[in-house]
Amino acid sequence: MKLESQLRWVFAVQAVLLAVAAWRNLHQLNPDAIAYMRIAGYYANGQTELAVTGYWGPLLSWLMVPLLKVGAPPLVAARVAMVVSGVVFLAGAVAVFRVFRLPRVALLTGAWVAGGWSVFWSVRNITPDLLMAGLVALAVSATMELFLRRSRRGEEAEHVGRTRIRILTSAATAGLWWGLAYLAKAVALPLALAAAAGLAVFAMIERRELRAELAARLGMVCICTAMVAAPWIGVLSQHYGRFTFSTTGPIAHALAGRGEKAGFHPAMKTLHQPEAGRVTQWEEPSRMAYQRWSPFASEENFRHQLTVIGGNIGVCWDWLNPWRAWVAGADSPPWRRWLGTFDLLGISGMAVLLAGGCAVRNRHRLRRVRWCWALVPVAALGGLYLPFFVMAEDNRYFYTVLPFLWVLAVGASGWAARRKSRVVGGTRQLAFRIVSLAFVTTALAWLAVALVRIPNQASRAAHEIAVQLKLSGHVGPVAGSGLLPGGRTGLYTAFLLGERWLGDDSMAGPEAFLASGATVVVVRRSSHADLFARNPSWHLAGRSASEEVLYFVRATP
Repeated sequence: MKLESQLRWVFAVQAVLLAVAAWRNLHQLNPDAIAYMRIAGYYANGQTELAVTGYWGPLLSWLMVPLLKVGAPPLVAARVAMVVSGVVFLAGAVAVFRVFRLPRVALLTGAWVAGGWSVFWSVRNITPDLLMAGLVALAVSATMELFLRRSRRGEEAEHVGRTRIRILTSAATAGLWWGLAYLAKAVALPLALAAAAGLAVFAMIERRELRAELAARLGMVCICTAMVAAPWIGVLSQHYGRFTFSTTGPIAHALAGRGEKAGFHPAMKTLHQPEAGRVTQWEEPSRMAYQRWSPFASEENFRHQLTVIGGNIGVCWDWLNPWRAWVAGADSPPWRRWLGTFDLLGISGMAVLLAGGCAVRNRHRLRRVRWCWALVPVAALGGLYLPFFVMAEDNRYFYTVLPFLWVLAVGASGWAARRKSRVVGGTRQLAFRIVSLAFVTTALAWLAVALVRIPNQASRAAHEIAVQLKLSGHVGPVAGSGLLPGGRTGLYTAFLLGERWLGDDSMAGPEAFLASGATVVVVRRSSHADLFARNPSWHLAGRSASEEVLYFVRATP
């Protein structure tokens, strides 16, 4: 069977699995999903003042708008958008495998691995990370084609003209994908500059006589990217009254600061009033007060910044090497220690190190070790996140690197086999089987979890409580988190009811929640819940089926 036919089967199977997983996990919610669905609703209703925000990329919400316009429920629209994201991710992965000229078997195996992961990632969260990952993969493949395309100097004018047209087309294509990736998630814009520049440097090292031409091609990519991104940057700049391409970076850096309040969003940890028309201020956290800081303001700040970077390096390294969690004796359950890893044996981490050494050793003939070029987007993305606030569960930020880690693993295994054995064919085959086993095992395991249903206690409890509140007639502003595995039950309940969520404050008593204007307070069963039970201003109205979350309503005078 031809390669194209086999790839069509991969896409067909993926589409079916994406649909089944979306149906099985239709109830799934996460905090970011609330923001994206609400913003999509504002676009659908023409409420642009509420829709425009510099914190959340607009592209995922835009994908939901057509379905919302025809009356689809927000969760259904979000699930369809995530299915589209999964397909885009697989298309990007295949494009990467093609540009790196992976052997047929490696390309097909990588496609199945990417397809399996895309199904799990499409239902684990409703976020644009999967969509951005696919668009970045398409952008990197187009950028590499541009830098690897040979010049036809000295040939006939007709051939030179055709080559120039191809170069312009490749640059425009790369810029389009980079620009769309930025619209999905703002980090893609600095990633475009870092990755494109890194790939250009790799091309220049070997082809010194074409440095000026390659620099011009890099400039074309940047210009084309800017042309796609400029309209949205213009909208944000007008919205905030100053040049703005995103407000995410400053907020993420503020969360990495010193002090007890660092690491928490005010929208999640304070009692407050959302802007008029919003369910939660989490839809636009840029309007809230964060403790901004500079690493250059003092020696202590600079040391703290270095500590943050060092900690993030450790987090990223743990993602590539799952066995480190076992050695360190992490407190989390064994199955969660492997959550978010890309392969079972930590081959990804070893491949990254080998690629770095191989690139240095072969720096004057990098075209012969093309697989090493996959190190550029991995290092660029990791480097961009190092100064900011990154938690171990934030591995969704790095969905982008999966296709490149597969290229690095395949390339490194083949390179190591050639160096260590005379029986090259047999050794390479064995090395590839080990790599495939490591990647396929994790992909299949999490694919199975997605098809069965990902457990989400907070989402399930929120659906239960929302139904109970509608039946009882106790509707109004909601406060409190009722924090469970899966997120904030209170926030989800407010979204399902279409009521305002007034935030939470774990240190505040029942009187503070009463003063906030809340009609319903959602709390986890604890000593904090006992305070509400003893307060005459509140009475216990119900609880989730698991009895882990209680909800109190304002007592009638």
